[in-house]
Amino acid sequence: FGLKGVTKRSAFVIDKQGKIKYAEILDDPGKIPSFDKIKETLEQYGK
Repeated sequence: FGLKGVTKRSAFVIDKQGKIKYAEILDDPGKIPSFDKIKETLEQYGK
């Protein structure tokens, strides 16, 4: 089964001031964003 016409996967971490602290946009909809990088960013800026 193909993924033609499926949008790109993406992940963002935005702080309380509305600033983007992490962004990942993947061209391949069959891949998922890096949860490890998201977790690291949340640990760094999530306070």
